[in-house]
Amino acid sequence: MELMSAGPLSSQDVAQEIVDSVKKTWGVDLGPIFANDALSMREKQKIATERLLEAVLPKIDAYHAVEGVEPDLDENHRLMAQAIAQVEGKASGAELEPNISITEHNFKIVRGYEKKEVYNYVYTLAKRFENMAQATTPGQLAIEISVSSLFSIGVAMSKATWDLWRGGQPFLAALRGSIRKIGFKTAIVVVIIILVELFLFFLVQNPKKILGIIYNDTDDNFVVKNWEKATGGGYKKDSNLYMAHGDMVNFPEDTLTGDLDSPKIQLRQRFFFAPNDPDNVLFGGIYFADKKFGAFGAEGIMAFTPLNDKGDTKFAHMFAVPYHQNNRTNMRFIDGTVPNLNDLFGTLYKDDYQRMDKTEHGYRMTATVGSDGSNPKSGGVVGCIATISKV
Repeated sequence: MELMSAGPLSSQDVAQEIVDSVKKTWGVDLGPIFANDALSMREKQKIATERLLEAVLPKIDAYHAVEGVEPDLDENHRLMAQAIAQVEGKASGAELEPNISITEHNFKIVRGYEKKEVYNYVYTLAKRFENMAQATTPGQLAIEISVSSLFSIGVAMSKATWDLWRGGQPFLAALRGSIRKIGFKTAIVVVIIILVELFLFFLVQNPKKILGIIYNDTDDNFVVKNWEKATGGGYKKDSNLYMAHGDMVNFPEDTLTGDLDSPKIQLRQRFFFAPNDPDNVLFGGIYFADKKFGAFGAEGIMAFTPLNDKGDTKFAHMFAVPYHQNNRTNMRFIDGTVPNLNDLFGTLYKDDYQRMDKTEHGYRMTATVGSDGSNPKSGGVVGCIATISKV
């Protein structure tokens, strides 16, 4: 699985490229949807998801009809309803994003990205997910995932892939087998849910927005307690998410085992055997924060704690894309109870880090911001890669 490097495209270039490609491939024009200021962010996500699924699922059916396979329209309706419910039916105000997984080898490469490499990585993911959504068979989807630098999409697929891989199957065969196990169309729906978020990041015209990916290279399953209460901004005493400015549009959430009735988590623990073991796999969560109206950008902090408080590992991740100061990010290990996040945000904000890399309490934490602009410290369309690793 090789990493693909992106060319020096601006966010406007990427947006137009996405619009043209999707329109050519599926006949869906996303440009007017995301440019329509009369629609809320949630409405834009809902319409884009509907349009893409309406185009993609019948295309899969048509491909397999040639082989004499009758389309399962009931399955299509069920999957469509589930996807739309995830976008519009959550009281949280933020769309939920499945975890992605990556091998330890590729993780170490991504952890070292700086400046525009961070933004280019986000661009690369958008293009790769677009390619994944065009697959019409489990084998084609497996190939697209395998060349994307990712291991699998979502905890359910990742667990199934890992089980088959550790059982002795070659990686590509294991990935294809996992897609068949969870259901090919189910896998495509997961791809499109993430794809719409990546599209949204590039196509929404507001400046001062950030798309972040947090990778968890530890043995803890992490949650952000009561994050749903704070997506729209303001300090909520019982929430471990604090949006100083802007909205949290998308937030990572998956299930512990991949089963719908298993506990909800933000970041799943890694599959780990020994340092540098080629079978080590870890998980990441994607978030997207956007500015509101006014002279402030997207700025916030989130505190991660172990699921059911089983463990002492707690850490905070801060991000900020302000209008009149440098873009910045930071992380800190938390001793004891989670402090007042308003205060902790201010403390971490002052460091003005575009990249930080430090080790505390046996854990290495890194966080890096990079934009599409020529100034490495500032820019309105920003990517962020944050990591925590047990050392």
